[in-house]
Amino acid sequence: MKIKSLNFLVFICLLCVASYAQSNLKIADVFSNGMVLQRNHKIPVWGIASPNTEIQVMFKGITIATTSNANGNWKVYFEEEKAGGPFQLTVSSKNETIKLDNILIGDVWLASGQSNMHLDLKRTLNGEEVAKKANNPNIRIYNMKPTYPTGKDGVHTLKELEKIQNNQYFNTKGWVNVTPENVLYFSAVAYYFAEKIQNELNIPIGIIHNAVPGSPIESWLSKKVIDSDVTIKNFIKQRWADKEEEKDAMVTTAKKQISLSKNKGQKHPWMPSYNYENGILPIKQTPIKGVIWYQGESNAEHPKLYKNMFKKMVALWRQDFKNAFPFYYVQLTSRENRPAWSEFRNAQRELLDIVPNTKMVVITDVGDRQDTHAKNKQPVGERLALLALGDTYKIINNYESPLFDKISIKKDSCFIHFKGHFNSLNQTSKEIIGLEISNDNSTFEKLIPKILKKTVSFKIPKHYKKPIYVRYAWKPYTEANLVSNLGLPVSTFKVEIK
Repeated sequence: MKIKSLNFLVFICLLCVASYAQSNLKIADVFSNGMVLQRNHKIPVWGIASPNTEIQVMFKGITIATTSNANGNWKVYFEEEKAGGPFQLTVSSKNETIKLDNILIGDVWLASGQSNMHLDLKRTLNGEEVAKKANNPNIRIYNMKPTYPTGKDGVHTLKELEKIQNNQYFNTKGWVNVTPENVLYFSAVAYYFAEKIQNELNIPIGIIHNAVPGSPIESWLSKKVIDSDVTIKNFIKQRWADKEEEKDAMVTTAKKQISLSKNKGQKHPWMPSYNYENGILPIKQTPIKGVIWYQGESNAEHPKLYKNMFKKMVALWRQDFKNAFPFYYVQLTSRENRPAWSEFRNAQRELLDIVPNTKMVVITDVGDRQDTHAKNKQPVGERLALLALGDTYKIINNYESPLFDKISIKKDSCFIHFKGHFNSLNQTSKEIIGLEISNDNSTFEKLIPKILKKTVSFKIPKHYKKPIYVRYAWKPYTEANLVSNLGLPVSTFKVEIK
């Protein structure tokens, strides 16, 4: 009897082990009820299971069979589909089934960057009132919410530092509908962007959001890209080197947080490559329509280097996603006591001629004199939406801020020509503000120009000899007032007339 009982127990244990071995079927984290799949693009579905497990994936009445490889990974592709839904996705093995409901097909956009992209509706102008009215089942959000500092003086707690160390920095509830509760603590810029394009296109829109407050651009680059560029590599090494007198506020804050940890080699989300590895790589197999990006405050002191890193970041992400998608970014706004921001805004403008398939939103008119996180975020999101509606979707023609193009001279008159998708220039007050001239690129004096459709003209003062420097909206907090016929502000620029 004892032998029979023992054999029975062994049988039960083996049965439990076998059952456990078969309970490994998983679908990638980015899949959940209520998700949005990218239209007009092959639809990948992937996950893990026990090695060599037969798997069937069914979507819209079509079933595709596959077998997990020796590492347990599996992946299938469905043919591209038009916008629509809701649909059901089923993944099954011999002993398990995963069912996902209420899936839509539409356009998926990635919203990324640092704190101004992360800033939620609750903390923005009229945001709480907007959230109360939010109820659009055709907009779905996938909020990769970061574990950002919530403790005293904005310092990570030990528990948060442990999550960072274990690469558990981003947290998500999966895909959710736009409701008052779900958008109140969601990116205001991303929400306003999604709302406008959904209303115009009348198709499902999905937004993946992974912005990290305070993050520098190097945290969104791969180690390989950083190591391949000596200038970037040396800059980062110097930035994070131990110094008696640290002048970099971002690094000072990060080092203070790291010092509280018991872990040797404590990671931090502002460190090089951290957000790329934890925020981009996990979603890189997800087809997207494009990217909206608001970042730069943590790199504003190094505009030339930023141009190089931005170019490499866009190329890296497009390579990872296997898609030369449109990349729309926000120029830094106006803010007093930020002397580097004028040069940085100009560098961001110059990026348009360096990085293909990019467009830039100008928001100098909605800044805040004393607050880096200006609260009026609706114009920011809606201007990004205008770029998408005009540049990606081709349904409007007048959607872009005027951008400096070239200068021509006739006798003693100078003509500044602007480019972009706009109809004409305008000014928001009687006198044009913000245009200045200099002979030494140091001391500037005010100009009183005139508008001629898409051109601005002025008389060159007689005492000026070439080279002549002309700049516009150069104060960190600028009240420059040249706009397009839609009221979109002209970008900061500086040019040398030789």
